[in-house]
Amino acid sequence: MNKPIRRAVMAALIAAASATAVTVLTPAYAAAPKKDDKKDEAPKVRAAVGKALNDAMKLVDTKDFAGALVKVKEADAVMDKTPFEEYQVAKFFGFIAINQPMPDYAAATVAYNREIASGGAPDAEKPAMYNIAMRLNYQSMRYPDVIKNAAELQKLQPLDDTGSLILIQSYYNTNDFENSAKEAKAELAAKTAAGMKPSEDVLGLLLNAQIKIKDEAGARQSLDQLAMVSAKPEVWGQVMDFAVGTPGITDHQLLNLYRLSMLTGTMKDTDYAAMATIDLQNGLPKEAIAILNKGNKTGDLLNQANGLAARDEQSLPALAAEAAKQTNGEVDVKLGESYYTYGRYDDAIAALQKGIQKGGLKDAADAQTTLGIVLLAAGKRQEALDAFDKAAAANGSGGQVAHVWTLYSRRSA
Repeated sequence: MNKPIRRAVMAALIAAASATAVTVLTPAYAAAPKKDDKKDEAPKVRAAVGKALNDAMKLVDTKDFAGALVKVKEADAVMDKTPFEEYQVAKFFGFIAINQPMPDYAAATVAYNREIASGGAPDAEKPAMYNIAMRLNYQSMRYPDVIKNAAELQKLQPLDDTGSLILIQSYYNTNDFENSAKEAKAELAAKTAAGMKPSEDVLGLLLNAQIKIKDEAGARQSLDQLAMVSAKPEVWGQVMDFAVGTPGITDHQLLNLYRLSMLTGTMKDTDYAAMATIDLQNGLPKEAIAILNKGNKTGDLLNQANGLAARDEQSLPALAAEAAKQTNGEVDVKLGESYYTYGRYDDAIAALQKGIQKGGLKDAADAQTTLGIVLLAAGKRQEALDAFDKAAAANGSGGQVAHVWTLYSRRSA
């Protein structure tokens, strides 16, 4: 048949993968500035700066942020501040900006960047300073600053999950796709080593970066990994597009892909009629009716399916008798698939297994895939995976169809 093939274009994956901005700012990390009790060890501030900041702290304790801001501005007006004084003033500005009733993140971003620029931050406070600055700069789309903040923070401690994600995305947003991919791979490797599930967002960014640098093999691998952790139709739509675009795909292999599209929510409007047409060509009117009804399709095709279904189920005993006479398994496989469309999973499994055992099949990999589909529908996931793995080992178009069913089965598990 003239089947409607959806073109699998690498560039289209950019829209499918998760490359949207991530909301990560949790600025409550900003702790209140405190007077250091270890006066002999800590840098000192002059009285003109210290008194104003102490007054500001008292006003903060009473939630008078407006009054506190006035006092911090008094401290800031002192001339020739030392690096530590500059840091302390900026720290107060940042704390007030974030913790006042209506947070001012733009002002907080300026304040934290000023803390860093001061060069006066005590070592113990640097991790928190870089961590918050990194998030604020990301929120403000100051991606080069995010990258700088992350580099300094990584000298002191590993990035947390959010930090890694915004660093990867910041590289991506500055068109540094090589480093975006490099950081994403490092993050995914760390998760794998720790026995943890890979991040869907990180996989999406890696996929996009690989597309940008034209690493098609890497992108295909990343898409497979993404498919095993994502239920998003846009991700699975691309997985299906790659499979449908496999050279030499047959109508029945396409039917098995449509069956997966039904489960993943990736059917297009024209797919329902195309799938039903293949069903009818293969003597499966029961499934054709279900598909057309699912797609709200009426007309000649549905009428044809209804007409054939009236006598189809009654013909199954005769088909079983015919299968028993055959030395090859083609009729058994056809019988098993017919049983499947009527929900007779045990009978379907038995017939399909018998047909595969007899051999002499035109497409053994496709029969194995159909068996896997029935086993999965019957709730026998591990047996289904075994069947899909056998089919995938055949390579070619039949192997590719089985491969995407394997991805789905492992994701569902």
